[in-house]
Amino acid sequence: MDQKKRLLGIDLCRGIAAYAVILVHSGDETWGVPIDQSAISFRLLFYFAVPFFLAASFYFMTRKPNIASSPDFWKSKFQRIIIPYLIWSGIYLILRIIFFSKSNQPDRLNQLFQDPLSIAFCGGASFHLYFLPLLLAGSTLILAASYFSDSRFKTMMLVFFCLVSIAIHELLMVSGNGFKLGSSIAFQGVLDMLSLNVDAYPPIKLLLVYTYWILLCLPYFFAAITLNRFFSKRGLSLLSFRAVIPILVIFLIADIFGSRFLPGTMKDLIIAYSLLLLGICISQRIDENNRIIWNLGMCSFGIYLIHPILMNFTKLFIARVDLGLMKQVTISSMLILSLTSFFLSWITVSLMLKSKWLAKYALGV
Repeated sequence: MDQKKRLLGIDLCRGIAAYAVILVHSGDETWGVPIDQSAISFRLLFYFAVPFFLAASFYFMTRKPNIASSPDFWKSKFQRIIIPYLIWSGIYLILRIIFFSKSNQPDRLNQLFQDPLSIAFCGGASFHLYFLPLLLAGSTLILAASYFSDSRFKTMMLVFFCLVSIAIHELLMVSGNGFKLGSSIAFQGVLDMLSLNVDAYPPIKLLLVYTYWILLCLPYFFAAITLNRFFSKRGLSLLSFRAVIPILVIFLIADIFGSRFLPGTMKDLIIAYSLLLLGICISQRIDENNRIIWNLGMCSFGIYLIHPILMNFTKLFIARVDLGLMKQVTISSMLILSLTSFFLSWITVSLMLKSKWLAKYALGV
């Protein structure tokens, strides 16, 4: 397979992952309405989006292990991550200020400005923006890519490093030292043991969050280096279309049953990289002139960024129509809300791409 050819299968998987994010956000315990148990089980099948985005980012990033020495690489990260993050943080911050002011919630408004570092560096302006600083923190691992890509590190040694990093992350999770999205705190278990109120020390709080994010990204980093090592020796020709069925089976087994017999980090890693490999495989059968899939791939990042806004409009419209969908979270309500929000987001982002300024700065294209 020609590696220089755009992999439209990956674009399709990016679109699927963007939709998965929207579905996960289409009904949860924070909505204050009853949730059908089947809806909870259904929602759990779609938590693969962030792991997939990490897997894809690290896979393509580590294909050129010496890229960290290139100023263009860091310029690209600035343009594609930092600038969109700042723009969308500003947008969501303004929207939240307007909403809390109009709905007469002064406590929420005051709370919004109590942790400016979280808003600036941890995605505190909106629940989904944390992924951008997470990806930026993980991107610093590229500095070590050339070192671990050296031939002195055998493939089995890289696999060992990957397993160790998985074990480290699992220990952090089971010990209560993961990342808490709402409060932007990491290593809460350690902080409790030390009786330390980290909110009084914002720089330490920020350092702990970014340290955790780097540890979270380590398994994806080592898995990406291992995969690229494997394919550099054997070529992508191994990923023929005949591999689609076994890879799809692995993805489905891990996604549906993985939580029963696999550690969470291992499950996420298998799901993410099987979806990535699936995207590479099906690229061979997708017409390279397929503009719909190409557009979906181009819009996927923007869909992720803008979907909460379009979802709230969709919720308001559904509530006005009064179909009863907002009175209980069910599989049907999640599908209707998520599909409507997804296509509205896709159309909106596709229109935004027509503006060179919006495409470059707001969407990182």
